[in-house]
Amino acid sequence: MPYLPKSKRLSWMPKKEVGQSRQFNNSKFYNSKQWKMTRKFYIKQHPLCEQCERNKTIKGGDCVDHIKPIITGGAMVDFSNLQTLCNSCHAKKSANEGVEYRRGIKIYERKDK
Repeated sequence: MPYLPKSKRLSWMPKKEVGQSRQFNNSKFYNSKQWKMTRKFYIKQHPLCEQCERNKTIKGGDCVDHIKPIITGGAMVDFSNLQTLCNSCHAKKSANEGVEYRRGIKIYERKDK
């Protein structure tokens, strides 16, 4: 079976150090029982997309989103930091947060708890 060779680090590219990533280790948290139960109860109480409701349309919610990202110190499972969004609203919000980070408008610093 053919395989792709491992990519080689180009000489002018800086070495990536361990822990250099800005990303919160979300796979461990989002796969935890605590998050799954919180998400289940929240989406049961708030079944509609909250952003669409603010825009005076009705659409079912698909995912539970953190209003203030965890990486900036937002509460992980506090209902006051959660909102139900449809997939399109969640994609728009996440894209805007990424743009703000890249432009330096918002600085995401890791807050260890």
